[in-house]
Amino acid sequence: MIAAEAPALDGIIEQSDVMVSMRDGVRLRTDIFYPEGGGTYPTLVHRYPYSPHDGTMSMFARLIAGQGYAVVVQSTRGRYGSEGVFNPLQSDVEDGYDTVEWAAAESWSNGRVGMYGTSFAGITQWLAAIAGPPHLVCIAPTVAPWDVAHGGFYHSPGILAVGLATIWNAQMTVYEAESRGATPPIPVFAEGERMMEAGGLGDSEMRAKLFAMQPEAARALIDHRPLRDIPEFREFAAWFREWCGHSDARDSYWQRISASAHAANIALPVLHIAGWHDYFTKGNLDAFSTLTHFADAGVQRQQRLVVGPWNHSTMQLRPDPGANAGTFFDFSPEGPTMRFFSHYLKGELPDYEQEPPVHLYVMGENTWREEKEWPLARTVWTPYYLRAEGRLTPDAPRVEDPDYFTYDPAHPAPGPIAQGAVYGDAVDLDALPEREDVLVYETEPFDRPVEITGPVTVELWAASDAPSTDFTASLVEVFEDGTTVLLCQGIVRTSHDGIPSVPGAAYRYEIDLVATSVLLGAGHRLRLDLSSSIYPTFELNPNTGKRITESAETAVAAQTVFHDSVHPSRLILPIIPR
Repeated sequence: MIAAEAPALDGIIEQSDVMVSMRDGVRLRTDIFYPEGGGTYPTLVHRYPYSPHDGTMSMFARLIAGQGYAVVVQSTRGRYGSEGVFNPLQSDVEDGYDTVEWAAAESWSNGRVGMYGTSFAGITQWLAAIAGPPHLVCIAPTVAPWDVAHGGFYHSPGILAVGLATIWNAQMTVYEAESRGATPPIPVFAEGERMMEAGGLGDSEMRAKLFAMQPEAARALIDHRPLRDIPEFREFAAWFREWCGHSDARDSYWQRISASAHAANIALPVLHIAGWHDYFTKGNLDAFSTLTHFADAGVQRQQRLVVGPWNHSTMQLRPDPGANAGTFFDFSPEGPTMRFFSHYLKGELPDYEQEPPVHLYVMGENTWREEKEWPLARTVWTPYYLRAEGRLTPDAPRVEDPDYFTYDPAHPAPGPIAQGAVYGDAVDLDALPEREDVLVYETEPFDRPVEITGPVTVELWAASDAPSTDFTASLVEVFEDGTTVLLCQGIVRTSHDGIPSVPGAAYRYEIDLVATSVLLGAGHRLRLDLSSSIYPTFELNPNTGKRITESAETAVAAQTVFHDSVHPSRLILPIIPR
């Protein structure tokens, strides 16, 4: 069952390619790290579907083990030496449970198990928590949603994060093909896999090359219609068709693997680590908010939230980045992740639960700040109203004519492959106001610094002549010199509940722009861009009542945005008094 031990490196014993049996007999390839010298240790489990050969996870595992832990790094079912068939997340509730309980019973473990990891390895933590293994003490999901169908691969109800979902599945085809002795169907992604195994993610020049070539190769996949029939996915990412066919987060396909649907049964300390420019920010914040407002009092006290200025690659996207931001890959003894584990797995830091539970980074000011709750109790929810002539003001409108634009899915407003411009494909924000399908509303320059920290929402009164369409909103900070930076954005589908809207009728829509934290300098302005597409960040609505996943047909929609006393469209800002 266990491979031979490697000689201890820097005092750490490593056991590679251990095959761990699951309840159905399938064995998962696992690496184990623990301090030499004997004894038992609190144990940390990391489960993911990516290559174990790039050295990144083993480097982190040794760093953690050196602090007095046993560390388990496991390839999920069907990936990189693990037996079985890979179907993303579908077996990770049971496999997570079995792995935690196996680890707790091993000779090097003291029976107290936590889980850690980013992105997919954060989602697998939530799935294990659904199962409730008795020896799972705490988890630390980092830049990871707890509901992949709302705030994950589906960003909003009924709307696929199409660029992210497509590029991720393209990456998955490489090993799926190679493990079956076939040629990977997308050569660029095969080259990218080789670059990552050569340490590409740790080399800035190689990483930049990797992130530049993948979006270009993915564009043809993203533009295929119907989307569910991408030829390159048929054999080596067949589950993608299932994802496309399940647009409702409430159906059983997603509910079984949704931690939000099982929140009442999750009674664990959780360290939630998010980034203001990450594409999973909503999923992180929703989890923290739910467990701090609706869980038992004891569980509420055990939630911790860290939000930095990062995207999914730990990068900052502002023209005025802070040098003190750090990274969410922080496994130093004094970092938030290891302090969390020190308390809950080792029983150290006795006053830990008396510390403020929220640690957030205020962009613009570039400072870390401790808070008692999220959203902040002292928030002043301040409306800024859409007005005639592209104004955005605190004063409500009276009698004003609506604004109009035409949305053609064949010529959508652009967005990056994934939120946060992870792949270096950021959009020219200055060019968007020139488009006829983008309405722009802007404040006057602020006469003093203004802090915006918290959830951001647009309450939009709008009409369309299409039975189903989308409305999008992007909040942009405009510096004194005209420099622009995207703060947050969102999208809503007018018929996500399956009921078509009445053509021409005015409806009130709530667009969730997720959240931000920024200190706007004096002289800065806010710009609100409204449209019906941010593509390929979000799935296009073809305006026909169908989805691009199932149909290639599109129609042009005439859109109306109201801003008058009866239909007061407005941006709701979480302003923090100073």
